[in-house]
This record gives sequence, structure tokens and C-alpha cells, in this order.
Amino acid sequence: MTPFITIHQSTAAYPVYVGEDLLDETGSLVNARGRVFAITSTSLRERFGDRVAASFEPVADVITIEEGESRKTLATANDIVTQLLERGAKRDSMAVVVGGGMIGDTAGFAASIFLRGIDLVHVPTTLLAQVDSSIGGKVAVNHAKGKNLIGSFHVPRAVVADTSLLATLPSRELLSGMFEALKGGVIGDADLFAMCERHDADRDAIVRRAIRVKAAIVSRDEREADLRRLLNYGHTIAHGIEAAMSYEGMTHGEAVAWGMIGANSIAVKRGLLTRDVADRVERVIRSYEPSAIPRGIDAEAIFAATEHDKKNTGTARVMVLPREVGDCIVVSDVTEKEVRDAIGTLL
Repeated sequence: MTPFITIHQSTAAYPVYVGEDLLDETGSLVNARGRVFAITSTSLRERFGDRVAASFEPVADVITIEEGESRKTLATANDIVTQLLERGAKRDSMAVVVGGGMIGDTAGFAASIFLRGIDLVHVPTTLLAQVDSSIGGKVAVNHAKGKNLIGSFHVPRAVVADTSLLATLPSRELLSGMFEALKGGVIGDADLFAMCERHDADRDAIVRRAIRVKAAIVSRDEREADLRRLLNYGHTIAHGIEAAMSYEGMTHGEAVAWGMIGANSIAVKRGLLTRDVADRVERVIRSYEPSAIPRGIDAEAIFAATEHDKKNTGTARVMVLPREVGDCIVVSDVTEKEVRDAIGTLL
């Protein structure tokens, strides 16, 4: 099968396969040098994990972890490393990660540190993972002070995105991915944004366009030195919201939705973005009905978490702000007052 796209990053190039009914073809699409370990969640093993494991010859070993953002920790990564050691994994082994963003990030991070890194294949099973977290080679776990603060860059050997799995997702999981696709539209593809705006786009088409947006960026900036920061549009305040809620009660995509609205308010006050465009973006976001930010949430806790944002350098607060749909810039002089005011607009 011909890859949908081959992403060329500074340290490696890897194919991304996109299409229906690819889950059982994973083994034939990926050439494994040594033993294969399929890493998935307990709840996804029977539905997806065992099928991926069976696609390899010999059948891959299966390692399971529990789902949930609260389990995206060093302890979980350590558990994966322990299981790999106990089962005899070596430097030529391959980790094939089957699941959504939390599974991909956590198991991918474990693969990046096990014996200083083993081959990694992503088999994303959610829309959010297919359009965002499986692409680009960033893997991480959370810290008590913020999201994704412990991580590394570990480019995969391949990504296998089976779009037929999207029909099995709960509506809220689909929406979480749609907000990340919307983000991709605002930062680099006005047509993708318009597709989301119309609510009539084929999911396969959305996955493909969103992947192209991210691929164009990560191929030019693998390690987030400059351009790749654009992918964090909406994430500064989003990560603050997630941390303040102890990573419960709101999906990552929903938090990003509110984070985009907050970032837009700063862009409008700076004169970078017209109110009409900001209103258009907000209308589309709200049309997908993200879960509301809980009443009584601690604004100070949200702000405190934004101070640990990975984009920040020295004393500078760095945020991604839009100028138009399809055009964003990285701003490195955002003030404390601007961030606090943006949080206030959401609460």
C-alpha cells in the first residue's frame, strides 16, 4: 500500500498510512526488525489491540495500561518499561502503540526512554490522535505542575490511521478531535476550517487535510525551535484549564477550544485580529458544543499552570495568536495581564 504521505523530519522520514480497514494490515505495512510489543489500554485490547498484535508474524506481545489523563504519568511509563524488561524486549524490539492521545503519548514516551529508545509505530484510534498527537514525534507525560512537562522527541517508524475506527467513537471523543482539526484550520488551512464550519465534511478528508497541515510544520521544525510552536495555538490556556481541573471532566480538545477563544481575545485587543474573524471562529467552536468550563473554577490555578507552559523562554510568555483564518504568528512578549484578562473572558 502506498502511504498517504511521507513526513521528512530532520532525524528521520516516516510513512503515514490513512484509510479504512487498515487495523488488520498493520503488520504488513510495518517491517519489524525484532520482537513486537503492542501497547494499548485494557479497554481497547479486545477491540483493537489484539487485532493489531495478530497482524504480525509471530503475533506481537500485548502490554496494557489503564486509560485516563490522570494516569499519564512517569509511574505509568515506568510500568511499561518494567513490562518490556520482564518480557525480554531488546534494542531491536518495536513498540506498536494502539489507542488515543493519552496512550500514544505515554507509551511513546516509554518507548523513547527504554534502552535509550526503540522503534515506535503509532496506530491512533481516535480522531484527535489521528489528526494531531500521532504526527510529529513528540511524546510526553504530565507533571503535577502542568501537562506534558516530562517528554522527549521520538520520531515514529510509521503511523497507521484507520479512519473506519472513527465510526466507533463516542460523540464526545469525535468532538475532541474536531477541535484539534479546527485548530489546524486556523493555523494553516482556511479550507480545512471551512470544511469544519459547514459540518458536512467527510472525516477521512478532515484527517488527511489536518495531517498535511501538521506535516508541513514539523518537517521544517522538528524540535519546536520556532515554527512548530504554531501547533500550540489555544494550548497555553487549555493546559491551564486541564491542570486546574486535575485533568478530569473535560477532554483535551474541549480545553483547546476554550483556549483558542482566549487566545483570540488577546489577538483582538492587540489589533492583530478583527472582531469579525474572532466571532466567526468562536461561532464555529460553540457550534460543536464543547463542555462548559465549570462554575467556580479557580482562575489563579489556571494562570499558575500557564506559567509552566513549555513555549515560555526565560521571563517571556510565548503564545500563538491568529491574524486571520489560516494565518497565525508566535508572539513572545505576552504579558501577565493579557493572560489573566483572557482567562477572565472565559470565566
